[in-house]
Amino acid sequence: MRNVFERAFHRWDIRRRIRRRDWTAIYVGDYRSAPTWAYTIGFHAALGAPEVIIFDIPMASANGLFHEIYSDLKAGRLVMRDNEAWRPGESQHPPIWREVHPSRLYDNDPENPWLGLAEDFATILAPEKGPIAAFQLVVSDPDGHFPWEPQYDERLRPLQRELYLPVAAAGDYPP
Repeated sequence: MRNVFERAFHRWDIRRRIRRRDWTAIYVGDYRSAPTWAYTIGFHAALGAPEVIIFDIPMASANGLFHEIYSDLKAGRLVMRDNEAWRPGESQHPPIWREVHPSRLYDNDPENPWLGLAEDFATILAPEKGPIAAFQLVVSDPDGHFPWEPQYDERLRPLQRELYLPVAAAGDYPP
């Protein structure tokens, strides 16, 4: 019975946060084990924009990034495109937008519902806008290499999942 109340409270809290600023973020994991990720809920309903997911970024940093992304989307300064850098020129190795593969969006994999609540709330908040899309903001390793490049530091791969690849093609690692 307790879980029913906890889930109901969690969903109420998510709606409250979305009503307050049009979107919210969900943080999954403890940053002591991999994977840990954060994603948005509400970009789709408020702006008709894709939701955003990012891996292995501490909660405060992810929240700051999501605020910037939301502001850029709302002001029309950002249009996410697959394989394009976000804010090139602001850093030596800017993060890259990668479109999340449709096979990764929904709860097809009950062990890893990467954007689990985003689709649920999209159908509640804006059913007329249809299914969500999402983009992963992919960060480079310390040497500036990305997961799809051969020089990428393989020790970091379990920290940043490849949601831009279909389920069958991705090199997913168990939690």
